[in-house]
Amino acid sequence: MSLLEGSLQYSSPTIPQLVIPSVGKLQLSGENTSLFASLLTVGAVAGGLIAGKMSDQLGRRSTLLLSSVPYMSGWLLITYAATVRHLLIGRTLCGIGVGTTSLVSSVYLAEISTPDIRGRLVFLSSLALTIGSLSCAALSLLVNWRYLALIGSIPSLLLAIGMTMLPETPRFLVAQYRSKEAIDTLEWLHGDTTDIYMEMAEIEEMHQTGAEISFFELFRPPLVKPMAISLMCMFFQQFTGFNAIYYYCTYIFNQAGFNDSLIVNLIANAVLFVVLFLAIALIDRLGRKILLLISGAGVIISSMLFGLFFQLQDSNHLQLNGLAIASVLSFLLFFGLGWSAIPWLLMSELLPTKARGIASSVSTCFNWLCGFIVAYFFIDIENGITSQGVFWLFAGCTFVAELCIYKFLPETKGKTLEEIQTFFDPVTMIEEPRPSYGSDILGEYNTFDKTQSLSINR
Repeated sequence: MSLLEGSLQYSSPTIPQLVIPSVGKLQLSGENTSLFASLLTVGAVAGGLIAGKMSDQLGRRSTLLLSSVPYMSGWLLITYAATVRHLLIGRTLCGIGVGTTSLVSSVYLAEISTPDIRGRLVFLSSLALTIGSLSCAALSLLVNWRYLALIGSIPSLLLAIGMTMLPETPRFLVAQYRSKEAIDTLEWLHGDTTDIYMEMAEIEEMHQTGAEISFFELFRPPLVKPMAISLMCMFFQQFTGFNAIYYYCTYIFNQAGFNDSLIVNLIANAVLFVVLFLAIALIDRLGRKILLLISGAGVIISSMLFGLFFQLQDSNHLQLNGLAIASVLSFLLFFGLGWSAIPWLLMSELLPTKARGIASSVSTCFNWLCGFIVAYFFIDIENGITSQGVFWLFAGCTFVAELCIYKFLPETKGKTLEEIQTFFDPVTMIEEPRPSYGSDILGEYNTFDKTQSLSINR
């Protein structure tokens, strides 16, 4: 998982090395600089489009394993690039891997976890991503962009090896009518900590009550509300401005007059790494909604202060480097507390199993499309409304996000995925499971019989 964030962070230390004339044919023009930063998100849109269908057909585990192929190809193409075109194609291939992994990893973690640890598990994946980002920032101080890309290809190999050692999710196995394997997987995952036969009965019943979902059904009741909330969260995650700051972190600090911008970039990633430990401790205690509201409030204040830095610098020619550093570090601290991972967690929680593949694909594509808009047009917007204007614009978007989260987002903390599904579709009500499954007098579990599933009130 750490390779995903390494891909996101790679452009920040690399762009300053590729805009100087000494790199020859690989020198990035102004337009190619924007493309180099933003084509990752274009590839991520493509990855999101194919990943939903792949995860429904091949499984979550197999799709994650296959996502290592475009990752490896993209990194190697950048490593041995001879022209700018090679760089741009390599970034696009890495983006396909990013889109695939960001979608399927959230679904995979949500489907294998219990309600009491689901939030922490998804934030642990964000912690792994930040380790990749921190490693990229640290290595950029030691090696040039080619060696950094070569090192970036290593985690894709580790991803492929790691996924061969992990099981498929029980909900996918039930959807494929492989109930015996699903029970074995639940036993492997949870051991004696939960009633796996009760959980199995609930998963099976939810699978039996739903038909296959088409694209247009995502925007009709009962799916339209969870789908709209997921898209809303994805939109506002990007329009907080995080990826603009992240992709161009070194560039922004160069613009602000810092000579040691790579060091500041490393410090910024270290702050994001540390704050995720706090988020892991709080996500299943405070809940998703409270953390998003706290996170958004901090992002607003930080963006306003960063804009103020540029305003004071332009008008008074003051040296306020401390304000710039404090603003960015505060932004990353509060963003990491909630908006970094919760939208992906909510995507996997709010959408029912039958719709999770196609709906997650739509949400992921929308997220990365918004990310492309922010990343590609960031420099143009900055030139049009000044640096302070663009960060105040991000603050305004985040304020709107606060209002929408407060008004529309239900709390999912402590609820099973099936309980969340019945919240949005109350017509389907799960009754208390009958003890149809479990061990017999000899201590062996009975064959899973679909005729003994839970009853449904309609």
